[in-house]
Amino acid sequence: VLDEADRLIDLGFEEEVRNTLDHFSNQRQTLLFSATMPKKIQEFAKSTLVNPIIINVGRAGAANLDVIQEVEYVKEEFKLSYLLEVLQKTGPPVLIFCENKKDVDDVHEYLLLKGVNAVAIHGNLGQSERQEAINLFREGKKDILVGTDVASKGLDFPSIEHVINYDMPKDIENYIHRIG
Repeated sequence: VLDEADRLIDLGFEEEVRNTLDHFSNQRQTLLFSATMPKKIQEFAKSTLVNPIIINVGRAGAANLDVIQEVEYVKEEFKLSYLLEVLQKTGPPVLIFCENKKDVDDVHEYLLLKGVNAVAIHGNLGQSERQEAINLFREGKKDILVGTDVASKGLDFPSIEHVINYDMPKDIENYIHRIG
């Protein structure tokens, strides 16, 4: 079973996944799941699966229709103060996504200075630091998790009702993963 297959490939595990599939090539049934099916994943599926059957739930490449989306354009110099305003009107838990580690650190530091109960995760943190932040957030000891797409890959928080894209992702696949 390959869950979040697009993420496995994006994170650079394509060769490892291929080797694993080759190891069990005689008699296997492979199930591949992905929230998005970009061309790269479609090609991967065609080259590794035997007689694949594709089942789409909802519209392929589209956001979940049950997710209410709101878009606000905010000038760069007002983003932090506007974020704080939004958070004051929004009940926890909240996920905030940033495009890079510097923005994660800046947003996290600003929120802490304003007394907001937040944690941050990104690739420069050690695995134990990331795990501790995730656990604090998951257990409700921290209200807000600020992170990058890479650091947040594969995480699932079923109780999340609010996701804030501090920075818009560069591609639709990341956007769909972010908003659930």
